[in-house]
Amino acid sequence: MSSLHEESLLRSRGDEGSPRKGLRILCIEDNEGDFVLVREHLRDAGFEVAPEVARAASLKEAITLLRDEGKRGSGFDVILLDLSLPDSHGPETLDHVNQAAKDVPVIILSGNEDRDLAVNMVHRGAQDYLPKHFLSGDLLLRSILYALERQRSRLEMSALNGRLTQTTHDLKTAQMQLIQAEKLDSLGRLAAGVAHEVKNPLATLQMGVDYFSRHVEDIGDSGQMMVEHMQEAITNADRIIRGMVDYSRSDSLKLELRNINVIVRKALRMVRHEVIRNNVKVDRHLATPIPAVRVDEGKVEQVLINLMVNAIQAMGSAGRGNGERPLHIETFWGQLEAIDRDLGLRDYDRLRVQDHAVVVEIRDQGPGIPEDKLTRVFEPFFTTKPTGEGTGLGMSVAKNIIDLHRGHIQISNVENPRGLRVRIFLKAYELTDRMKRLTPSSALPSSET
Repeated sequence: MSSLHEESLLRSRGDEGSPRKGLRILCIEDNEGDFVLVREHLRDAGFEVAPEVARAASLKEAITLLRDEGKRGSGFDVILLDLSLPDSHGPETLDHVNQAAKDVPVIILSGNEDRDLAVNMVHRGAQDYLPKHFLSGDLLLRSILYALERQRSRLEMSALNGRLTQTTHDLKTAQMQLIQAEKLDSLGRLAAGVAHEVKNPLATLQMGVDYFSRHVEDIGDSGQMMVEHMQEAITNADRIIRGMVDYSRSDSLKLELRNINVIVRKALRMVRHEVIRNNVKVDRHLATPIPAVRVDEGKVEQVLINLMVNAIQAMGSAGRGNGERPLHIETFWGQLEAIDRDLGLRDYDRLRVQDHAVVVEIRDQGPGIPEDKLTRVFEPFFTTKPTGEGTGLGMSVAKNIIDLHRGHIQISNVENPRGLRVRIFLKAYELTDRMKRLTPSSALPSSET
């Protein structure tokens, strides 16, 4: 390394006029005479030795000093370490120091000239190993310069590796999202085609059932029972088809600024019959004032109705036997403090950290969903309901609709009381000055799943 490069290295660590100023050095040395000698060598090399050179006479004192300096945000640039201390001896001394100061280069100053020990220390993380008998100002200067340069290069490489790892993760995530989008697009076209082809035969069957229903006296009790079974099957098939049509048509939105509380109230009115039938009590808390959201009102109402019905049915049977169970509905808003990294944050209109968001929370006291199935709840045709009681498209349609709104839907099991919680995050619009002053002091809960 050239002397010009050495000067540039030191200049980058200190003042332009005094290149060796500003470097903070910790010398961990129990021998007073050896410490004085090290200070003299540093002075010969052009370093300011007070107060930039600190001393610790034991490992415990060194660890305490490193911890205190770290709390103050100052820290040391280089550590000069003697392996033989009153409370620690040998390679373990270096291990303890490295653990306490992970990003600070350590140079061993030892009275032991054992080459194998020197190699071992470098392998364990020391930047250099200098025998005390051969120590000089020039040697110490050169060792410090090399240590700083290697440490800087290591940190830069670590940062580059971190960015590379994150970029690789982002690329894989984008690839998975693209594949999933293509699958969903194909499935949507298939659903539309199947729904179209099946709808006409079902209409014909319905006409036949209607005819027999009008002539029930001619077909007897067994025939009437068969008609009822046929009607139930047709109703179930029609529900599946409507779900497939909703799934295939969820890519078109009519966006307008709306008050989410109004949409929540409308959805609650629509599920009133289910609430009464399943002996459920609505526990409603709607934030006022609340920012507007830019949504397709009908689509979001459809999502809320589906989520509310799911929650009601999840605890309905238990509620009838054990008194009313509450269906918790809440709206609130604030600033997001974290977002799931797989949401596509590079999209310009996606929710981002520190964005204001409006949240709708629906929470039941049902049995929840097994943890191993939670990751599949948004898959088309996946359902946790008994056969014949669900199409497996409701949650998939809900996610598609919220994704099209550039929002986020989160589902998780909760405890105390046990149940399932679903949250919908939508970007907030038209915050008034009064609303900004009323923004909750605590940020919104993380939307990470």
